[in-house]
Amino acid sequence: MSLPSAGRRWARTALALTASLLTAGLSAAQVASEAPPPIDASQSVRSIVAKYLEFRGPAYQQLQTIHERFFLETPAGRQLGGLWMDRDGRFRRETGAAGLRQVAVATADGAWRSDGTGPPQDDPGASERARRYAALAFGDALTGRDGATVSLAGTADMEDKTWSVLRVTFGDADVYDVLIDPTTGLLCCYRITEGGKARVELFGDWRLVDGVRMPFAEMTHAAADVGAQVGMIELNRPIDPSLFQRPSGG
Repeated sequence: MSLPSAGRRWARTALALTASLLTAGLSAAQVASEAPPPIDASQSVRSIVAKYLEFRGPAYQQLQTIHERFFLETPAGRQLGGLWMDRDGRFRRETGAAGLRQVAVATADGAWRSDGTGPPQDDPGASERARRYAALAFGDALTGRDGATVSLAGTADMEDKTWSVLRVTFGDADVYDVLIDPTTGLLCCYRITEGGKARVELFGDWRLVDGVRMPFAEMTHAAADVGAQVGMIELNRPIDPSLFQRPSGG
């Protein structure tokens, strides 16, 4: 596949993913509404979090592990990928294209990356980033656990809708904004600034999996835009510890 052809396919898929991000999880009446519901100034962190936890499903707060298979659409073409993550912050993400596999792993004992062309390299700071991201993904950060502080940071307009912003911090300059519809609990996105670098992760195509509502479409806006379409999700399955082990000789 030539790069121009891959770029066209990425553009079409990116548009489709972006279009799905708003409508997924909303009723037809809400989608048809001409204007977003007003944000009540009296909304509290507690009430918004309660709506969000309700939206994520009856088994969300018991969630322990996530395993996803997905494909990425990038300007350079399609890549297959996999993700393993647990509530403690252990994390493995792998993507592959053109016979090469890129792997990123983080645990409490350290983190490393491999691009498939040489020995794995240390990834300083990735263990703490993975721990914080797990605190967001599993909902612990929004309830003030795992060292998180949560505050209401007003509202923000995103994808033609107004959202309440819950700001999560961990005692340093990094900021994790979680944009939520205060009426339905629908999660729009994360606006994350880590180490001075910003990105936005939008979520859509929400589906109920074993009692937990999970996004099957994601779009990340950063230095380059990347769309992800999830094909399979397994929840609360034991994760093979060897997936987090650094290859011997590395």
